[in-house]
Amino acid sequence: MFSALAGMYMAAKVHMAEIKANMTRKKDPQVSEIIYKNKVDKSDETEKYEKSRLPESGYMTVEEYESKSRPLTKKEINSKILNEPNMPKDSNMVYVPQHKFKLVKYNDPVGSPELSLPRKLNFDRQINAQGIVSGDFSKMVYPAVYYYAEADCVSCDLFVINLNSSLSNLEKVRTANVLNKESKPILSTNKDTDTKFIFRTLTPIDFSSDNSKLIIKEKTGHRHDGIWKTELWIYDFDKKQAVKLPEIREAIIQYWKDTEDINLDIKRWDIYPLGFDANDEQRVIVNAYAYTGAAPIFLGTWSIDINGEQTKLETLTSSGVPVSTTGYRLTEDEAVIPLSEIEYDAMQAKSSEKLKEKQEKADEKLNKEVQRLEYQRKIHQMDMQTLIKVKERQESLKQIKIQNTDGVTDNLGKEMKNEE
Repeated sequence: MFSALAGMYMAAKVHMAEIKANMTRKKDPQVSEIIYKNKVDKSDETEKYEKSRLPESGYMTVEEYESKSRPLTKKEINSKILNEPNMPKDSNMVYVPQHKFKLVKYNDPVGSPELSLPRKLNFDRQINAQGIVSGDFSKMVYPAVYYYAEADCVSCDLFVINLNSSLSNLEKVRTANVLNKESKPILSTNKDTDTKFIFRTLTPIDFSSDNSKLIIKEKTGHRHDGIWKTELWIYDFDKKQAVKLPEIREAIIQYWKDTEDINLDIKRWDIYPLGFDANDEQRVIVNAYAYTGAAPIFLGTWSIDINGEQTKLETLTSSGVPVSTTGYRLTEDEAVIPLSEIEYDAMQAKSSEKLKEKQEKADEKLNKEVQRLEYQRKIHQMDMQTLIKVKERQESLKQIKIQNTDGVTDNLGKEMKNEE
């Protein structure tokens, strides 16, 4: 291909030499203009080609400057962060003990997931809390907590991140990024800041065994007075709908009113969602406690169906009801990465860097060769188009000359006949 292009290019140069010679002999102004225009266009193309082979500099046209200084959209910025992360890479690393990571059950022991509010929230204004991964490792749900300094209060959103299905389960969770979260939260607390020192948080408890539903608890409290109330929620991923289940609290209040004539409305008490019933995953298990003395008083283990239609007292004793555990969370392993693995990774990194540099040089060389051939093709095309225009001009001149010659011959013939 390269030799064929070179031959065509040389043939065009020969043709142009012939055109210039004919132009010099005949002194045709129109042919001169065609060839001059071709010369100017070729000069511009040559300048553009030579500029493309030089490193980028501050000297550019207005159009180039406006193109490069165009502000990036949010989508372009996020894409650049995700696809081209600016992470420091050092293949000459020294050995530093690094912890491994592992996946463990999120709701273990059952009912233990809690959302803490560290002091750094007051300075950062937002934190992303521990997320729960579905049992099929298709998605992660995490709370985003917000702090409002003007009212010293807290609110919360619950977001979903869809995980990369092409990775291993551990890498799916390790590479999960909040930039990939769904734009709208699946559940949000009230964000009213009229009352000072109020906090409202959302904590995911666990997924159902088919990963279609999620138990969530919403806590409302006061910074200087503790937790006021915990509400139970069920989110259905198929219906994309969150359902609040206040009936569980109402049933507990009614039971203790009827049996012991205790009015829990004037007492401090709360529920603790444990998870889905292991024997019937259409029901959610919760514990209830009253805080009326030095030690909490157990108010029983209760269950409620996911539609809030039937509430049941499971037991008033300390014996537990079996609860399923489905979701996972990421945690550090006690074991550390061995030195041999670090050294092997360093060796692989060096080899990868060398191969990458070699490939970049080869790509750059190929790109320059393609640019050179493309430049020669354009020059050849310009010369051929000019040649065609000159040939057309020459043919036009020939036709005019023939017509003029025929006209003179006819006139002479008529004059001779008249004289006879």
